[in-house]
Amino acid sequence: MPSYIFGPVPSRRLGLSLGIDLVPFKTCTLDCIYCELGKTATPVNLRAEYVPFAELEIEIREFFNNNPTAEEIDFITLSGSGEPTLNTALPRVIKLLRQFSKTPIALLTNGTLFSRPEVRREVLDVDLILPSLDVVSDKLFATLNRPVDGLKSREIIDGLVALRREFSGKIWLEILFCAGINDTPEEIERLIQAAATIQPDRIQLNTVVRPGALPEAKTVTETFLKQLLPRFNPAAEIIAPFNNHGANRAVIEKTKETILATLKRRPCTVNDLKNALGLKKVEVIKILDLLLEKDEIKTQEHGDKHYFQILDDFNN
Repeated sequence: MPSYIFGPVPSRRLGLSLGIDLVPFKTCTLDCIYCELGKTATPVNLRAEYVPFAELEIEIREFFNNNPTAEEIDFITLSGSGEPTLNTALPRVIKLLRQFSKTPIALLTNGTLFSRPEVRREVLDVDLILPSLDVVSDKLFATLNRPVDGLKSREIIDGLVALRREFSGKIWLEILFCAGINDTPEEIERLIQAAATIQPDRIQLNTVVRPGALPEAKTVTETFLKQLLPRFNPAAEIIAPFNNHGANRAVIEKTKETILATLKRRPCTVNDLKNALGLKKVEVIKILDLLLEKDEIKTQEHGDKHYFQILDDFNN
């Protein structure tokens, strides 16, 4: 069973995405309160070959040699269980993927390391970079994103500005709002100004859709997000649900059916489903996200755990 390649999985932003995980679970520069994967034990900013390139190369070669329909995937996404730019093998992975596939490569990142020139150089050959920027003020940065010691939000913004100058591909900037934290008029205005300075190709607004690392991560309303759209430059968009269509989505449908069948027997946590079905945690979360959007399941808290149940269980 592959350890680092997962999917294809449905992505709200990228369609059908094949994920490649470049770091061990929750190896990240941030400990965001809304993170669907849970808490980061200790945020880090030291770059290293966290997942050896030799192991990644074996899985990448095996996948593309054994999957002749791999080109039907919308994106190959460097993402997964932590911050991918922490892995110094990143440029070699990108080069290897170019040898095997013409599928666009996307880098899903929190954007915290682009202040380093070597990191910006290493990502120049991807097609799309999707960084995040949730706050500008350092006080809220500490509250919402809980960064590694010494990291400041201004450093992230300056790094993204430099990336925009040097990178010829597309940049889609995501801003995730948590109710009661970064949704104040003052912070919104700061974000608008920062986004204008960064000059991304798209600005995508998002909010909490699943239980995060802490219960303080609360959803803002769709009305709130819609009111913000025209205030950004370029005008922002709300991240749309994944459109699950076509024969190429058969893998998604099979996994959905398996998860639903499991939930019909009993409520489960993400970890319950991961262990029972032999999937990566991020794969389970992506499918649960899709089922939540379609109102096929709901969540329920019990103690300090979040359980998922089919909707019928809530109506009984």
